[in-house]
Amino acid sequence: MKSLASAVVFGLFLLVNNSCTHHLYPHSVSNQSYTISSEVPMDSSIYQLLSPYKRGVDTQMQEVLGKTDIMLTKAQPESSLGNFVADAQLVAAQKIDKKVAISVCNYGGIRLPYIAAGVITKEKIYELMPFDNMLTIVEVSGSQVQQLCDVIAKAKGWPISGCSFKIKDGKAIDIQVNNMPLHENLMYKLAISDYLVNGGDNIDFLKSCKKKTTAIFIRDTLMEYLLQLTAKNQSLHPIIENRISYAE
Repeated sequence: MKSLASAVVFGLFLLVNNSCTHHLYPHSVSNQSYTISSEVPMDSSIYQLLSPYKRGVDTQMQEVLGKTDIMLTKAQPESSLGNFVADAQLVAAQKIDKKVAISVCNYGGIRLPYIAAGVITKEKIYELMPFDNMLTIVEVSGSQVQQLCDVIAKAKGWPISGCSFKIKDGKAIDIQVNNMPLHENLMYKLAISDYLVNGGDNIDFLKSCKKKTTAIFIRDTLMEYLLQLTAKNQSLHPIIENRISYAE
């Protein structure tokens, strides 16, 4: 028995030793694309496997969060859909830090052109904001606010809240924060996504700023905003306020 056991151990040693010293490499690599369309027959076994999970997800996604009594549209330099997103982000940030004065979202981050008047479901918010971007609070100087507003002006307008300005020759002028003129030497707190803080959309000048990244998804701030309105029996009704406009 001992000799048999020794032989087994020795055999395992050789197997392990050989596996450590002999590497396997792919002989060749090839790619092939498959087009998925209605012409491809459904795999019934996969469908049956996924159906219980799909029903659960569908049930959650159809939850009604609130309603809007107007169509929300995405446009530049300012829009009702953009104001909703920026306002919701600002409200969420001010619950963490009351000194947050400005909220900015990038125009490209809004992934729906409009939301029809009526109820707004969780699914619709996921379509509007599918990315897992996190709410971040950043301390910026007045001169950095000017830089950011200039970027927004050059891009022809992004969603913004707590701040307003006019666009002239691709630059931001007459910048106001909480209806007060911007002071370049003052410090302001800004609600923004971690994507932008980390250099997204070429906003690299915010990377070195003091910041606090929360564990809150931007889309969750939208859901919470709607639920708060619903609790008050109110509908969403963002209006155009000339937050960003063109100088005459």
